Amino acid sequence: MKSSNILRFLVFLIFFLSNGFAEELNELEKEKRKIVFRMYEITYGMLQICPDKEVDSFKEIIKNLDETYPEFTKLLNESEYHQYAVDLTAKDIIRERKKSDESRMPQCSFGKSMTKSLINTPNGQKSVNDMLEKLQK
Repeated sequence: MKSSNILRFLVFLIFFLSNGFAEELNELEKEKRKIVFRMYEITYGMLQICPDKEVDSFKEIIKNLDETYPEFTKLLNESEYHQYAVDLTAKDIIRERKKSDESRMPQCSFGKSMTKSLINTPNGQKSVNDMLEKLQK
């Protein structure tokens, strides 16, 4: 590539990246990534931290979330940011699993409670609808 072509390309790239639309899109993608990460963290991440005796009840809550919001959970699971969420929580899960059941129980209870509230409360339902709208963009 000639230096004049490289220069034109760089000018175009700088112009495009400084464009308000590019910034807006970038912010939207950051928000999507955050939604996918946080939802993975409070559901499947916390599920893996739960003591064994709590796993089945938490799986039922997650199943209920999936049945209540099938489009939302589909978008979460199929998101390009899903693997990012899995990877980001992996070390925490390994570290927490080494702790006693008693010390992991508060996190497990928090995950179950947050997931239930997304299903059973008006504020939770509104939150899911807001997140769904962002993921659909």
